[in-house]
Amino acid sequence: MTDRTSTSGELPPELNTGVPQTARIWNYWLGGKDSFPVDRQVGDQILEAFPAIVENARASRAFLARAVRYLAGEAGVRQFLDIGTGLPTANNTHEVAQRVAPESRIV
Repeated sequence: MTDRTSTSGELPPELNTGVPQTARIWNYWLGGKDSFPVDRQVGDQILEAFPAIVENARASRAFLARAVRYLAGEAGVRQFLDIGTGLPTANNTHEVAQRVAPESRIV
């Protein structure tokens, strides 16, 4: 049995799958599988208001991959700080960098 109390003795908050979360909505737009019905519902509502949002999300992810590939390859960068990563999806910073230079370190 696992002890779910923190060092302060408090229980961690429970996951509320009825509240949408931006990282999961973004994952939904990118074609990922890590979202709940409420995330997809809100994602579709946003899509109605901004029809180009999915194209923009995918273009942004493609830019990230190109930039990391360049930095790890041509520029020789071996350390990356990935801030605001959201949920894992395809072509995460560490995956792209380590495909080019396996010794790359990502925080």
